[in-house]
Amino acid sequence: MQKRVLSSAIALALTALAAGSALAQSSVTIYGNIDVSFDRVKRDVGDVVAPGLESLNVKQSTSRVGPDLSSQSALGFRGVEDLGGGYKGNFVLEGQMGVDNGALLRDGRMFGRQAYVGVTSPFGEVRLGRQYAPIFFSSAVITTERFGGTDQFIEGGLSNTLNIRWDNAITYSAQVAGFRGQLGFSPNAGAADIINGNRTTTATQGSNDGSILGGNNSGASTEKTSGRGRSWGAFGAYAIDALTLSAGYSSTNFAGAQVRLGTTNSALTNVFKLGDYSVWNLGAKYVLKDLGLTFTGAFGRANYDVKDTTATANALGVTNGDLRVSSLVLGTRYEIGAVALLGQWSETKFRNEGRGKNVGYTLGAEYSLSKRTTLYTRYAQLKDTGVGPAVLFSATGIREVPPMAGAGISPDGKTSLLALGVRHNF
Repeated sequence: MQKRVLSSAIALALTALAAGSALAQSSVTIYGNIDVSFDRVKRDVGDVVAPGLESLNVKQSTSRVGPDLSSQSALGFRGVEDLGGGYKGNFVLEGQMGVDNGALLRDGRMFGRQAYVGVTSPFGEVRLGRQYAPIFFSSAVITTERFGGTDQFIEGGLSNTLNIRWDNAITYSAQVAGFRGQLGFSPNAGAADIINGNRTTTATQGSNDGSILGGNNSGASTEKTSGRGRSWGAFGAYAIDALTLSAGYSSTNFAGAQVRLGTTNSALTNVFKLGDYSVWNLGAKYVLKDLGLTFTGAFGRANYDVKDTTATANALGVTNGDLRVSSLVLGTRYEIGAVALLGQWSETKFRNEGRGKNVGYTLGAEYSLSKRTTLYTRYAQLKDTGVGPAVLFSATGIREVPPMAGAGISPDGKTSLLALGVRHNF
């Protein structure tokens, strides 16, 4: 049904860009993926940035059974109806579960990955609902991984969660010859009045609870204030024989949302306020099919309009003005028979006075037991210098999931992970 998890989690959306695909008159398909691993995580305590910020420094050495290391676990329902004349109605409802404990992820949303209805025509497709942001595809078509916890291409310009999924979205997709693209808009893609690392589902406008970007309550209409969360973006990719080129752009208005380290309103926990945000990225993939070799790369630049910075923000290297972030990711994959070997390297850094950065790499191997079941191993490491984006974004909730499959990273610290896992797609 699906050849890989990329088909079940990513290529499902990409396939819809091809409006002329042959489909049954009316059908509903159940599909999904299960990814679980046993890993050993080691996290350095790092250096204390400033008095009062000791909570950022965590020493950890633990063994875990956890989900989503090489791919994203998912369970979905896809429906298509042929309306005649080249028109089709369709829907997707897709959720994510923790295979280690059976709980619903994405803040307990039943269909937190995707929930939309669409109409396909000879001229393209229109969708309405929760769905992937356009810029997501500019990395998805390039990476040889599957956006799991150790996929360095998540950093390929995806500086915050709203570059992956939007609430309340309307998109238009089309494909012409070797080109495919998408345009999208959302009146509130998912930005609450207060942004922090809290994953509450009860925060309301004016409360101190706050929420991560893209959290369960963030896209609710009661949270929208002065255009807060309004987003638009675009994606395009062109395939020329063995070469694929991609580009993406996204913009969000945060309208002065307060960013905090916690739920308390104080001079220590308030960090800064966010205004306008924009990001672009470029990517390329080259496939030497006869040799089983693939080379990939992506570069991205993001710009946050930051104001009302506090002493805490200054200690983290953030001052009033533009908070600029750049990312460079390179990767390769070699396949021979049932065996695949892969390597990735990334550098993500602030381009302001603080100059904090994160350098990461992933090494991996896979063995396909069948078309649906794969054994894999991964070793990944992330090193922080100064206070890089991985530290600041995770602590404040700007990034949805802490780095290294939730292990996180301390300022000026290092986190490493070694894992053995299995995934099955259906």
